[in-house]
Amino acid sequence: MNSISLLELNSAIKDVLKENFFEGIWVRAEISEIHENSNGHCFLELVEKEKESEKIVARQKATVWANNYRLIKPYFFSETNMNLAAGMKILVFCSVEMHEIYGLSLTISDIDAAYTLGEISISRDKIIKKLSEEGILEMNKNLPFPLLPQRISVISSKTAAGFEDFCHQLKNNSSGYKFYVKLFEATMQGEQTENSVVAALDRIFENAEKFDIAVIIRGGGATADLSAFDNYNIAAHIAQFPLPVVCGIGHQRDLTVLDIVSHVSAKTPTAAAEFLIAKFKIQEDFIDENAQKLTFLVKKIIETQQNILKNIAYKIPFKVKEFLQELKQKNHFFELSLKNSTKNIINSEKKKISLFEKTISLLSPQTILKRGYALIQKNGKTAVSTAELSQNDAVKIIFFDGEKEAVIKN
Repeated sequence: MNSISLLELNSAIKDVLKENFFEGIWVRAEISEIHENSNGHCFLELVEKEKESEKIVARQKATVWANNYRLIKPYFFSETNMNLAAGMKILVFCSVEMHEIYGLSLTISDIDAAYTLGEISISRDKIIKKLSEEGILEMNKNLPFPLLPQRISVISSKTAAGFEDFCHQLKNNSSGYKFYVKLFEATMQGEQTENSVVAALDRIFENAEKFDIAVIIRGGGATADLSAFDNYNIAAHIAQFPLPVVCGIGHQRDLTVLDIVSHVSAKTPTAAAEFLIAKFKIQEDFIDENAQKLTFLVKKIIETQQNILKNIAYKIPFKVKEFLQELKQKNHFFELSLKNSTKNIINSEKKKISLFEKTISLLSPQTILKRGYALIQKNGKTAVSTAELSQNDAVKIIFFDGEKEAVIKN
C-alpha cells in the first residue's frame, strides 16, 4: 500500500498553494472573531454565510502581522470611522500559506475600506426598502409631536455618558423648564443590543399613557458599535411605536436606520435634549408674542372705548337739552290735549246731565199731575190699587195745583 507521511502531505499542499497563489488574492469574508495581542498582531476568524439562512458555509483563520496592522488599522478607521469588528464584512488582500504544523492560514496585507462601507450601505438600504414596502417606514414620523414634551421615557445604558449628558442638559436648561425623565435600561452595544432595546420598547409600550415621547440615547463611539442600530427588528418596532421617538445616537457623521425611522433624529444625546428644550422655548415665545398682541389689542380697544365715551360725554349736554326741549314740547302738547280732552269730557257730561234733567223733569210727579192725573193718599201713603181702599175711608186727592179731602162711598 502506497502512503506518505503527514509532513509530506502538508508539504505537498504547501507547494501547491505556493504555485497557485504565489501573487496573493483578494478575499471577501465576514469577521467572526478578532483579537489583538500585546505584540500588535491581529488574529481573525473569517466566515462566509448563506444569504438567506445565515448558515456558515466556510471558515478560515487569518492573521495581520503587527508591521502591517499598524498601517491597516488607522487607514481603515480614517476611511470608514470604524474599527475592525466582529460581524463586519471585509475585502482583504492576503497570501495563502500552509504551515506544516499550524496548518492553512491567510496572511492579510491590505484591506479595501470602500467594500466594507458599500456592504454596510447595501445592508442599510435593504432594511429601509423592506420597511418601505411594508408601509411602516414613515409611521412614527407621521405621529403628532406634543407641543410640550415633558414626560420622557428614555432607552439607554444607565452608566452611559450620553445619558448623563442628556439629563444634565435638561435639568440645567437656562429657562428652568421642568422635565420628567424615566430610564428604561438597555444594552446599547454588542450582540445583546437588539433584544435589549426591543424589550425596553415593550416596557414603555405597556405604560405608553404615562409618557409624551420616547428617546433612544447612545453616545459616540466606533461606527461598528453603532451598527447594532442598523437593525430591522429595532427599526420596525420604532417605526410602529405609538409615541414619537427621538433618536440621539452617535456623532454628527453617523446615520443609522433608527435615525431614518424615528420621528426626530438628533445627532447626539445633548442635541436631543436641546431639541426638547427648544420645543418649550418655541411655545414660550409663542405665548409671549400672543400676550403682547393681546395687550396691544386690549389697549387699542380701551383707547377706542375711551374716545367713544369722550364723544358721548361731549354730546350729552346737547342731547339733554334737546331731550328737555322735546319733553317740554311734548308736555305742552300733552297739556293742550289734556285741556281739550277735559273740556270735551265736561261738555259731554253736561249734555248727559241736561238730558238726564229733562228725563227726570218729564218723569216727575208734578209734570204727570199737570197732564190731568191725581194722586190718592190714605194715611199718608199713595194708593196704587182699589183693593187698598174701603168704603168710608178718608183719603186725600192731590192735584198739580192743590189738594182735596174726600170719603170713599162705594
